[in-house]
Amino acid sequence: MSPDTTFQSLLGSGQVVPWSQVDAPQTEGTNDPRFEGTEDLCIIYPESVEQLSAVVRTCYERRWRMVSCGQRTKLHWGGSRLKDVDVVISTARLNRLLDHWIEDFTTRVEAGLGFADLQSQLGLENQFWPVDPLYGDRATIGGIVATANGGSLRQRYGSVRDTVIGVQFVRYDGEVVKAGGRVVKNVAGYDLMKLMTGAYGSLGILSQVNLRLYPVAAVSQTVVLSGAADEIAEAALQTRLQGITPVAMDLIGASNGMRLVGRFQGIAAGVDEQVERFQAIAQAAGLESSAVEDSTFWASLALQLASPSKLLCKVGILPTELVPLLQLLAEVSADNWLARLHNASGLGLIALSAEAPNIIDILNKVRSHCSNHKGYLTVLQAPNSLTFEPWGYTGNALGMMKAIKQQFDPHDLLNSGRFVGGI
Repeated sequence: MSPDTTFQSLLGSGQVVPWSQVDAPQTEGTNDPRFEGTEDLCIIYPESVEQLSAVVRTCYERRWRMVSCGQRTKLHWGGSRLKDVDVVISTARLNRLLDHWIEDFTTRVEAGLGFADLQSQLGLENQFWPVDPLYGDRATIGGIVATANGGSLRQRYGSVRDTVIGVQFVRYDGEVVKAGGRVVKNVAGYDLMKLMTGAYGSLGILSQVNLRLYPVAAVSQTVVLSGAADEIAEAALQTRLQGITPVAMDLIGASNGMRLVGRFQGIAAGVDEQVERFQAIAQAAGLESSAVEDSTFWASLALQLASPSKLLCKVGILPTELVPLLQLLAEVSADNWLARLHNASGLGLIALSAEAPNIIDILNKVRSHCSNHKGYLTVLQAPNSLTFEPWGYTGNALGMMKAIKQQFDPHDLLNSGRFVGGI
């Protein structure tokens, strides 16, 4: 019996859609040729954890390989070729906010809940989840956690992983597993939550997530510093040394120059004091400073980075090497590029022209520069014709990662080939 017939019997026809009839992808580029030529491929929409468990158990019994997603905004991220896909499972209909412990600043949500919907509901109590992912208007909580798709707010609040205090997921065989809880200071399941965050669904399918929340700031202001590279580097160093506490502090590079951008939030008096200190650093370094419309600036930047026409990379490098990395990008990519790099962590995103004739050479030079400075370059989004290993991992943990994959998914059924080293 084919997967679509099996699941129509198990769930009902409204929850089983042939891949050829799926609505246009939520993000251009996600209708990936890796799925072409598979006439029986279907996408399944469970509407409860019990249904999700039953679907996964059925796939396990028949040894059908599964790909998991939410709204498919990042289905094209990760490994360049998924192996022998039989079923796509979407958590998009697991989309409820289950609990909101207002006084504890924590919440429990289903994995398919939209990020924008979550923030809207939390905002009624003047709270929010402190991440600013790409595709924020469409991405789901499970997809954000599974890909560790955070953003500039990590400067103040930490990474996605730091905000996840509990998870529920479905194992390769359909068993439901829980770890963590509803309080921030939770020890049980700590390592398991870390493993699930950023694993691209290779260890299990997230069904529920417990999140740490923060109060919405009364005031938010963004200031942009512009000038020569050496002056930008000095200002970036001073912001790290002088104890300024922005919620975001990014180095922005493009063909039209380099900027240091600070975002400050809190009560009005505190924001004013932080902005004054930031502008004093700018003046000492010989930089120009200007205020910009806060929410519009950051939303526009995210849209430009997530453009489906761009080749998108995630990078990490020593913070002291951020300006040299932007200078290298300006040298090898004459135009049509954009970089957003976090000043404190050295992590960030680079969007390049996918049609550049020397794109492989550019990627090799940038990856080599990152590797030589204790960093990395991972290709998140690229044309399917690009012959470039996306992860570029050369560390010594691959054996351990494969052992963990074997323990969590011994039959290699979950998102096979999507993670580092073809895991």
